[in-house]
Amino acid sequence: MELDDLKKSWNALDERLQKDKLIDEDELTSLISKYKSGTSNSIRKITGWQRFSIAVGIIAIAIVVLLWCILPSVLSDNDTKKQSTILCLFFGLTLIAGIGWDFKTYLWSKNTKIDEMPILVVAERMNKFSRWMKYEVVAISVWAVSFTALYYWTMGLYNHSYMFQIITISLLVIMDVIIIYFVYKKLIYNHLDAIKRNIDELKGLNNAETPNNTEET
Repeated sequence: MELDDLKKSWNALDERLQKDKLIDEDELTSLISKYKSGTSNSIRKITGWQRFSIAVGIIAIAIVVLLWCILPSVLSDNDTKKQSTILCLFFGLTLIAGIGWDFKTYLWSKNTKIDEMPILVVAERMNKFSRWMKYEVVAISVWAVSFTALYYWTMGLYNHSYMFQIITISLLVIMDVIIIYFVYKKLIYNHLDAIKRNIDELKGLNNAETPNNTEET
């Protein structure tokens, strides 16, 4: 009788352990799915913004080309024609370079497949993408300074009073800082931070899952 009771207790304990293990595996699968979904969603938002940026850049180039063709016939002053030509050339060249860069980073993020690639590969690709964004911020900052200097020269701001020059340049700098901060902090880096957190969680879950697989083997 005692042996039968022992067997029943042992079977009950075994069933309980199997049930707890099943629950743990279900929770683990659910968490992995959650973090993968969050990472994929953040990557989609980044690629969506880059796609929008490329579209805006193409439209801007079309406008610049149109102005390049129209302004010389509309403007009568030679100095104004020269200034408009220089500004159009500056915008045109930087827009072409920007679109090329955006297309490269767009393809990189678009081809980062969280459901098809190992987590470490995804982490490596997004780390590289993050470094590219730092280079982009530096390039945009240099562009903003160059544009401010060019605008200062072509618009002849040096002919105005010092107070007018200070106010105008300050407003341009403040506008550049706000735009750069909003675009890269809100539309890029917030999503990159979310991706990093999700990938770190996935790495931890994978490490927790590995011992179980080893024991079963």
